[in-house]
Amino acid sequence: MRPILVGIAGGSASGKSTIARLVVEALSGYSTAIIHQDHFFRDWTSHSGDEERDKIRTANRPDSVLWPALVDAVDTIAGGSPVTMPVPGTRQAARKIDRWTVEARDLLIVDGHLVLWDDDLRTRFDLTVYVDTPDDERVLRRINRDIAERGSELATATAWYRHDVMHSYPRFTLPTRWLAHLVIPNPQSQGAPALPGVQALIAAIRSYIESR
Repeated sequence: MRPILVGIAGGSASGKSTIARLVVEALSGYSTAIIHQDHFFRDWTSHSGDEERDKIRTANRPDSVLWPALVDAVDTIAGGSPVTMPVPGTRQAARKIDRWTVEARDLLIVDGHLVLWDDDLRTRFDLTVYVDTPDDERVLRRINRDIAERGSELATATAWYRHDVMHSYPRFTLPTRWLAHLVIPNPQSQGAPALPGVQALIAAIRSYIESR
């Protein structure tokens, strides 16, 4: 039996990874794993010249993701084999971080702001989810996160938001809300998603797993 495949999308800092983690914790008795779309971001360092690279570099348009590699990883895990990360050609591979293995027999969650955009990937999911958070709340969360966790300065964080996030979100991420089976609101400033929505998601996934 292949694992149940769940895609969780939503804007930057909407709470996708938080919900994925809550689901995995609630289903700790099963063999589960999470793949983050961010692990498949393209390595832009191969493009020569800082000016050219800055013009095309993105993390919020579909061309930022190595889709064939991501789809292949999902298919490999769904087929019962482990995947070694990071995969060649990705930003993480270029940074030469330590390798790790991902495998799951019961549930594989793929989260990321573009995971419902790609038709090949989306059709593989048994269940699709969109985390819906107000724009202003997402902006505040993202800037605070970039400063506190990634060492960015306020000017740098806001400049990147204006350059790549602000215009890409309504074009590429927000329209995928209508492709989700379940929409979970996450409006609170403390970043806690609506509990009934998370509980409904967990119950649905449990039902999928047990009915295989």
